[in-house]
Amino acid sequence: MKQRRLLFIGAELALAGVAVGAPLPPRRPPEFSAPTTAKVAPQPPASAPAATQPPEAPGGRLPVNVDIDTLAPFNLPAASRQQMRQCGEEWRALKMAGKSAGLVWRSFAQKCLAR
Repeated sequence: MKQRRLLFIGAELALAGVAVGAPLPPRRPPEFSAPTTAKVAPQPPASAPAATQPPEAPGGRLPVNVDIDTLAPFNLPAASRQQMRQCGEEWRALKMAGKSAGLVWRSFAQKCLAR
C-alpha cells in the first residue's frame, strides 16, 4: 500500500513539473540570449560563375563525367585462396620496395590472377 501511495505522489509531482531527478542547469546569461534582430553578414555581389573551369574536387582533382547507368561492378578473375594469397604477398613486396608507382591493386591483381 505504501509503494502505491509513493508512486501516486511521484506521478503527481511529475505532472506538476517538479524535478525529481537531476537538478536543472543554471539560467543562461542575458548576453547569450537570442538577439531581437537577426544580424546578417554582408553578401558579396553576385557574379556569373566561370563556365570555363569546373569546380575543383577535394584533393585537387577535377571531377570526371561518368555515365552511372553504364557502370558495371569490378570483378577479379576466379582464383583459389592460395593464388590470391600469393598475389597479395607479391603486391605487398612491391609496395614495400616502392616499385608500385602508378599501379593499383585492381590492375595488378587482374594480371597476377590471370597467370
